[in-house]
Amino acid sequence: MSGRSSVQDVVRIIVTRNPYLYRGLRMRVVNYSALARYIQREVEDIFGDEVDPNTIVTAIMRLSNQVFEPEEPRSPIAGTRLNLVTGISEVTIRAPPVKHAEIITKMLGLKVFDSYTTSLRQTSTSIRVFTNSSDADRIKEGLEGYHVEVRMGYAELLVRLPSMMKGVEGALTMVVDILEQSGVHAVDTNISENEISLVLSEDDAGRAFEALRALSR
Repeated sequence: MSGRSSVQDVVRIIVTRNPYLYRGLRMRVVNYSALARYIQREVEDIFGDEVDPNTIVTAIMRLSNQVFEPEEPRSPIAGTRLNLVTGISEVTIRAPPVKHAEIITKMLGLKVFDSYTTSLRQTSTSIRVFTNSSDADRIKEGLEGYHVEVRMGYAELLVRLPSMMKGVEGALTMVVDILEQSGVHAVDTNISENEISLVLSEDDAGRAFEALRALSR
């Protein structure tokens, strides 16, 4: 479960889940300042506070350097292990930040995070959780009185990198490229030490799994 993201994380999520922005960044046809202005409102909404445009530009430049970093001849995801979980739901609780701590405490009391949760994100207008469908229903029932929306039809593809591999963000670039070539776009991404979590439409999950498996051997 993850809490508030850094500006760098937020920019990476926005760009990697938008195929047009991502492709433009890879093709070197994007003006960093213009892109920063274009995504500023979305960055601030996810980040939950005002963000200096120069900070967004810096984050885009860092992401650009990762995208264009020379790759090793060997697949950077060779030797990875893949795990696919279906039946994931997106839960959105519409509430201002002043209510977030109260809502999260109530959700912890429901013990919905004890079984399975891929991520929890806070924005200036809501809390968004990806979890299994049964826990999504428990959240909706347990938070009666709050504005709770549940959308089904997602899957999580977890990419576990070899322990000796360095640079999980470089591997993320490769993974996003592979999925884009297969016509698959993640709706949410999370990275931690040697792990990449991708939330996808369940309809795309099998195709994504096969595309990554071909390069993970």
